[in-house]
Amino acid sequence: MTPPTFSLGEVEAMARKAARGAGLSWGMAEEAGWAARWLCAAGLDGCAALATALAALELSDPAARAPAGLGSPWRAPSGELCALHAGALLSDAATFWAEEGVEMEAVAAPLLLLPFAAGAARCLRRPVALRWPETEALTDGTALELRGPPPAPAAAASRLRVAVAGPAGRIATPCRRRTRAAPDGDDWAFLEALAARTYAPATEASRLKGAGAGLSDND
Repeated sequence: MTPPTFSLGEVEAMARKAARGAGLSWGMAEEAGWAARWLCAAGLDGCAALATALAALELSDPAARAPAGLGSPWRAPSGELCALHAGALLSDAATFWAEEGVEMEAVAAPLLLLPFAAGAARCLRRPVALRWPETEALTDGTALELRGPPPAPAAAASRLRVAVAGPAGRIATPCRRRTRAAPDGDDWAFLEALAARTYAPATEASRLKGAGAGLSDND
């Protein structure tokens, strides 16, 4: 049986609702939806990476998984960085770390950093490179190149470095762009369950409205 596929728009909408259902602010939920879509467009499993990050956020206060400060290395009070929070800061503070780069410790689902690194590259107008054990990625803000095996979406990185790429930092073999995603069924179901938390509970008025004329006295 062929697994179902989803458009990038469907991925973004589901990811955004799931992030909101997990307790993230609307702004962070928008970032999460965009990041999942960006990864899927690059042929990577953005749904699995996001599911991993949101599952971790379920276990502790999201604020405790954000970087404690801008000084390198970035660490989280909880001991494990959320890539969504770290990624948002990476993009917003690009000019702060551009000169010397920045290191991060104990990053959960580091794959989610790639879209934000692309945002930093667009801001700086220079390619940005990310390196963690067995993985090196390069983005110019639009295209992405992976050097080495693709990182597992659920894998964590004990240490990771982000820096502006040097003169040799040119993308030679960009990831092929995709227009649809085929997420793992369990990951998609988890995102759906989180998204369901955002739905307003049925009220007596809405139930009666949904019943239609069947409850009316038309005699």
